[in-house]
Amino acid sequence: MVEDDLGTLGLLADVAEDAGWVARPCRSLRQMDRALDDGEPSLIILDDDLPDGRGGDRAQRLHSDPEMHDLPVVLCTAAAPSRLAEIGRAVPVVTKPFTVAEIERVLDAALRRHRLRAARGTAG
Repeated sequence: MVEDDLGTLGLLADVAEDAGWVARPCRSLRQMDRALDDGEPSLIILDDDLPDGRGGDRAQRLHSDPEMHDLPVVLCTAAAPSRLAEIGRAVPVVTKPFTVAEIERVLDAALRRHRLRAARGTAG
């Protein structure tokens, strides 16, 4: 997860860990890149407005990368509607402020879609 606000980052990490996931909190895209070098995550949660770039732009690049295109990415942001339209519909979005139930629902849905795509890929 990539979030520059420590409170939000802690909350997202707690939600992930309570659900049984291992959280890798990052405060910048640069930290995320280093974490990706250590291994592929099951899911990435990205804020859009980060100190070193736009999470939505990075999400779009991840989806165009042949090695990362199946990786579920969720954007968690307070971005304006015009920015959300710019990002497109390819990335699920949780708008801030969010509830724990909302973030859990979106993350579970993203992981379910990922598992379905993976199952279809191995079945063919």
